Amino acid sequence: MERPHWSAVLPVFALLAGAIWSANPPASRADSGSETEKHAAHGGDGKERKVERGHAHVSLPLEYADQHIPPEIWTDSALITLGKEIYTRSCAVCHGAQGDGKGPAGLALPLKPSDLTDQAAVAAMRDSYWFWRASEGGAVEPFKSRGSAMPPWKETLSVQDRWAVIAYQHSFSGHRGPHVPWEHPEMVQVGREIYTMACAACHGDSGKGDGSVGSTLSPNRAPQPRDFTSGLFKLRSTPSGQLPTTADLLRTVTEGIRSRGGPLTIGLSGYRIMPSFRHMPEEQRMEIVEYIKSLNKGFWARHEVKMVPIPAAPPMTTDRIGRGKQLYADAECLACHGASGRGDGPSAPTLKDQNELPIVATDLTQPSRFKNKSTPQDVFRTLMTGLAGTPMPSYADSLEPDQAWDLVYYVLSLSGQTAPQPALDKGDTMHEEGRHIGH
Repeated sequence: MERPHWSAVLPVFALLAGAIWSANPPASRADSGSETEKHAAHGGDGKERKVERGHAHVSLPLEYADQHIPPEIWTDSALITLGKEIYTRSCAVCHGAQGDGKGPAGLALPLKPSDLTDQAAVAAMRDSYWFWRASEGGAVEPFKSRGSAMPPWKETLSVQDRWAVIAYQHSFSGHRGPHVPWEHPEMVQVGREIYTMACAACHGDSGKGDGSVGSTLSPNRAPQPRDFTSGLFKLRSTPSGQLPTTADLLRTVTEGIRSRGGPLTIGLSGYRIMPSFRHMPEEQRMEIVEYIKSLNKGFWARHEVKMVPIPAAPPMTTDRIGRGKQLYADAECLACHGASGRGDGPSAPTLKDQNELPIVATDLTQPSRFKNKSTPQDVFRTLMTGLAGTPMPSYADSLEPDQAWDLVYYVLSLSGQTAPQPALDKGDTMHEEGRHIGH
């Protein structure tokens, strides 16, 4: 098969990029399970009025985004019985004995309780969203300002009790079995639509990294588009071998991937092989992330999310840089990155990724090109987590935190830094930096 001429492929890529940035699909149906309908008034003034049912269309906070109920709990009869007892005691007065939102106390509320019998709405609600609502109640926006009287249950109900209520409420809509995205694709419908438009060309329709454009971005070498169905994710704040957090995935979608690519990557700002989607509204980026998670059942199988702790950064000093230089040699960093950090070490020409594709050692004198970003905290995180699927190992078991900071500052000194500085492209305004890395 003849290889495509770049002159023919580039216009296609340009059109694809234009479609990505100009589109503005709906952002929130999959996050709430509510809907706002417009009905013409009957016998009135003829004006359209909004009739709201269920939950508001909002994205849940990142601190709740990794709260996924293990699928087997949805069919645990003992847990569902417990949920019924709690619901009858604490929830039915507003939501109604049948879950229709017509409990005696709920009828007088300014914000009506959700109708949990609405099959279409409930099918679109994610378990993490339910957990957030059960935990925080109406004490958070936008529900607070709309007059929600739902109490926060996080102080009075254990995590298991909250999941029990959620599992029981699930039965009001007639659903049976696990409430997960591969059983109820409505949960990630919006994300799937945005993914198809913005991501499938590289990552493939099923997320296996086999899109028609992806292999041409970096021909015959790493990095290639991520296979989301596998367990290997390079950019994480979790220990080696574990899946990333939702915040990790959001950070990658927001920042893109920094690496040298082929001709098709010409024009992507900031030395990126994957573009930054920071200009896409965050709620839409979150929908993409939730769809990506649905491609790997491991996100629901884990019972807790462990993160690599990043302690407060000590001051950068010449002593620390000196100790870091010795650690750089002792840990054999120079074998790949070279004595001066330019990615020209003796092992560099032989490096390959998990697919046996040649991979380039990062030039440490160019912090703007670091795949996982280049603040001291970012470099610390990379040292502790490693980059799965690449020759870059985790040093969590071999370096104490204080030693890691020494090495961090030596690495940053290779670019001439004498004090910690954020490395952002022109126009990068990551005001949510701390939140995206989970700290």
